[in-house]
Amino acid sequence: MFCPSKFLFYTSILLMHSCQLGTQIENTNQGAARKLTKSAPLISKETKDKPKGMANPIMLSAAGGADIGRLFNAYYRTGQQSKMYPLLDGQTKKSFSKERVLQLLSNLDYGYDMKLSGATNEGPHYTLTYTCQIAQTKVVKQLKVVVENDTARIIPSAILNGKIFN
Repeated sequence: MFCPSKFLFYTSILLMHSCQLGTQIENTNQGAARKLTKSAPLISKETKDKPKGMANPIMLSAAGGADIGRLFNAYYRTGQQSKMYPLLDGQTKKSFSKERVLQLLSNLDYGYDMKLSGATNEGPHYTLTYTCQIAQTKVVKQLKVVVENDTARIIPSAILNGKIFN
């Protein structure tokens, strides 16, 4: 037979147990989040010594957090060379006319998946290391970046040969 008082009793015990379990899960998640924020950054210790007005030049891009190499790659894949142009360093822009640079950008060998796997600081330059998926093969490539006007800019290795990576 149905007894309302027993039903209410067991329901309240079940709810209290669920609340305690939820609190335990929330505390565990907060602890994991604290551990993640204390993890090592992508940039080596050398870059911490020379911040030059920014916390992480790798993340400086118009996409609000995407690293510059993958942002550049996304613009290439969608044929947006005009958006790629501002991400190049000043020396490259001085060496060629804008029309020539846009033409060279359209002929790059750059249409593959890539993931940022590390970064190092080498004086005024940063070297970003990417793991790329090219023709079903994992390849490690390095992209040279310089900080100009508090923004990361790509230094192409051989833009005339269609190469961005070193």
